[in-house]
Amino acid sequence: MTYKPKTLTVKISTVRDMTYKKIDDLVKDIKDNTSMSDHFISKVDINMKNAINKILNDYRYQEVNK
Repeated sequence: MTYKPKTLTVKISTVRDMTYKKIDDLVKDIKDNTSMSDHFISKVDINMKNAINKILNDYRYQEVNK
């Protein structure tokens, strides 16, 4: 299934927003339930968001180049 570029961007933005919200919830749970340092927690947050962005960018590239 191919999408128009505008539709694809909206879908990817929606997925990114949903996953960022889940990541924020996970980070909050980690902070509340463990004694990990703030440095570690911020690294986990950044790495999860970077992974999501990589996956979504790879998906966008794949869809555009079909």
